[in-house]
Amino acid sequence: MNFKHALHGAAVVSLALMLSPSYAGDTTKTTNDPSATNTQESKPMTGKQKATAIGAGTGAVAGAVVGGPVGAVVGAGVGAYVGHEGTDANGKTSSTTSASASDSTVRDAQAALNSQGYSAGMVDGRWGPSTQNAVRRFQSDRGLEQSGTLDNATLSALGVTKS
Repeated sequence: MNFKHALHGAAVVSLALMLSPSYAGDTTKTTNDPSATNTQESKPMTGKQKATAIGAGTGAVAGAVVGGPVGAVVGAGVGAYVGHEGTDANGKTSSTTSASASDSTVRDAQAALNSQGYSAGMVDGRWGPSTQNAVRRFQSDRGLEQSGTLDNATLSALGVTKS
């Protein structure tokens, strides 16, 4: 690798490292000056937005190290997707089980979802994509937070008690 490539890679990595935390920060810039012509109110980022930004930044860094500028772009896209899809609404890492629900709770929820037409798949007590998607659709229809997990509000709405 020649010096030019090394310098370019270092610049990409530095830029990605600088941008990902700043986009994921809670600070917002607003002005309270009523005479200002271009005021913009902004809200702090949600946990999911932060996870997406951090995933994009880290993916860009990893991609830049491995594949240069093209790798940085691909890594940013993949990292953003993983950061977004791999977290709940609060930015917490999603796990393969739903909020540490037991197999029997998942089984009861699957049966309740299926009986209400939400197609959670086979009633087997295993947490998988079909169950999670059914839970999200159910939560959406009921006006609940669409976490995709069997939280207390969702279990209550389903008529399921935690085992």
